[in-house]
Amino acid sequence: MIGLRRSWAMLRGRVRRWLVATFPGNGRTLASLALIAMLLIMTGGMAVNLVNQLVIARHLERELAAANDQVASLQATTQALEARLEYERSDAAAETWARDLGLAREGDVVIVPERAPEVALATAPAAVPSPVPLPPPPPNWQRWWQAFFP
Repeated sequence: MIGLRRSWAMLRGRVRRWLVATFPGNGRTLASLALIAMLLIMTGGMAVNLVNQLVIARHLERELAAANDQVASLQATTQALEARLEYERSDAAAETWARDLGLAREGDVVIVPERAPEVALATAPAAVPSPVPLPPPPPNWQRWWQAFFP
């Protein structure tokens, strides 16, 4: 314990000697220390602010990259839609559409197949079973009763 006190006293003496050598003058030493402490606090605050700004900048760069990817995707979609619109306005699209509807062009020979005559059945038609009638639905109050008290 005594060795610890001695080393602490020695350390305090060294600190005092350093303070006296660095900051001459008894009254100004405390003011100088306060000024140094204030400068250290300001420097620390500026360092924290700088780190925060760097984090924000990195986040904004990621958002910008995502937005650029989305813009590129939308531009590709726009180009595809413009190409589709160009085709839909062309004569080839109109002809394809008309052919799908069964229309013919001038000069085309239209062939309409005849329907084969239906063969009459020699036997009497089989009796079609009549559907079984459904029972009438229960009254509304019974359905509510069954819904709440199954």
